[in-house]
Amino acid sequence: MSLFIVMFKEIVDNLRDRQTVFYALLFGPILLPLLLGGSLVASFKQLSIDFDEVTSLSVLHAERAPRLMEFLHGHNIDVTEAPENVQASVRRGDVLVVLEIPEDFADQLRAGRPAPLTLHVNSADKESGKAARRVQAILSVYERTLNNLRLQHRGIDPSTFDSLNLVENDVSSDGSSGQLLASILPFLFIMSMVMGGFYLAIDTTAGERERQSLEPLLSLPLKRSAVVFGKYGATLCFVTLSGVLTAVSIYTLFRLFPIELMGGQIRFDGRTLVRAFLLASPLLPFISALLITVSAVTRSTKEAQTYLGLMMMVPMAPFFLLQFLSIRSTTMSMPIPMLSQYQLLESAVLGDSIPILHILLSAGGTLAATALLLTLASRLYQRERLLD
Repeated sequence: MSLFIVMFKEIVDNLRDRQTVFYALLFGPILLPLLLGGSLVASFKQLSIDFDEVTSLSVLHAERAPRLMEFLHGHNIDVTEAPENVQASVRRGDVLVVLEIPEDFADQLRAGRPAPLTLHVNSADKESGKAARRVQAILSVYERTLNNLRLQHRGIDPSTFDSLNLVENDVSSDGSSGQLLASILPFLFIMSMVMGGFYLAIDTTAGERERQSLEPLLSLPLKRSAVVFGKYGATLCFVTLSGVLTAVSIYTLFRLFPIELMGGQIRFDGRTLVRAFLLASPLLPFISALLITVSAVTRSTKEAQTYLGLMMMVPMAPFFLLQFLSIRSTTMSMPIPMLSQYQLLESAVLGDSIPILHILLSAGGTLAATALLLTLASRLYQRERLLD
């Protein structure tokens, strides 16, 4: 009973703290997914090219290449007249790109030599760069067509110059872009959980020590273990609430963006997010125990913020590690907290099957580490120097 009294007291006290509420209920669950996930999704949409979309292209001296203009029109590009000052117009963003047909284009083409073309583009403008990539891809198709016609005109089979016929079979269901996007889910989950209990963990020990409210609490006829687990329970509530709100915000965010445009088959539907939350749930008690233990070691709020600020690197480490190293999900990596959850959540988003043994090892290893941290926190609270 005393455990729940302490827990309720900590929850009520921290709900009055705007900083704690901001990071637990707003920054981690809402702003962080919106800033990180939204910018990443927007960048994928910026890089993707929809060749079925009808766009316009400003062409200077289009009359010098009528067949090329017909080819562009057949690939969903409407040719428009170029502005007078081409370079200034592209630089200002009046037009995205301008294709210039030089005077000797037709002569060089008839002579069997490379025909010159100039594509004016503003590389500092993302929209201009995207439009240029589309035009370049279509012109590459036109060039290959002309090359084959030239060879056939000379009685040469174009396949003679194809020494290899390499077919790439990508067995992944998501591609590299989907893999990167899938890794964002565990990062957002874990970071929001840490942020959810960050300031509460600081306030329950270092903050109360500075306010001199910890000594009266410990002088009450309560077991130290009840105090520890009461503070732990309050931290766990905030961490769990932050995780749930993060799942809701991620679901809402990715409903606004068509995932299929990013070239992957990743899943951010409700069923997948519930599954991901259950797989990450062993981290709720682990992160809460880690925050409570670290805050119990510190003697001041400033010191606690420093220690816990450095601890922010812990949830970031698996994210960057898995981006640069290919670490397979094995029975050796599954008992490692955070790393195993990263791997399991990526598999959940990608729709891969997850062995039940991996789930058990991940949960078992994380809960075992949680028990060790709680034991350490209980011993720290038994020390009299906790009040110093």
